Amino acid sequence: MVQIAFSDYDKIKVLDIEHENYPSYTIHTLNKIEIKYPKYKFLLLLGEDAFYSIKKWKDYKIIIKKYTIIVYPRIGYFYSTMSPIFNQKKISYLKEAPIIEISSSFIRRNTKKGKNMKHLLHTEVWNYIKKYNFYRNHLI
Repeated sequence: MVQIAFSDYDKIKVLDIEHENYPSYTIHTLNKIEIKYPKYKFLLLLGEDAFYSIKKWKDYKIIIKKYTIIVYPRIGYFYSTMSPIFNQKKISYLKEAPIIEISSSFIRRNTKKGKNMKHLLHTEVWNYIKKYNFYRNHLI
């Protein structure tokens, strides 16, 4: 579905590196991407909700030390700059970004309830979800 969603964008490449191993850890994904594309510099864009849980991630200290992290605002989240982990030079908070409260879990949850989420998705992604009846009969 990600490949479908980004099919109209020539400068964005969707990789399926995370499908090679389970469980999938961000640190492993980043390491594999660096090996595959050594000439590029990568950064991590995370919603505040995801960043809030970063201390639970495998090797999170390495991720914070090695990668630039851009934190996108979410309603209901605020990180104290008093906490050393959230106050690093490689961590930037987008303060002027519009807050868009759409998440994959929101779309899955509402699709399961029978709500039409077409207006929030690429048309072909919505068609794919409907065709294969995703989220309607599966636990989320």
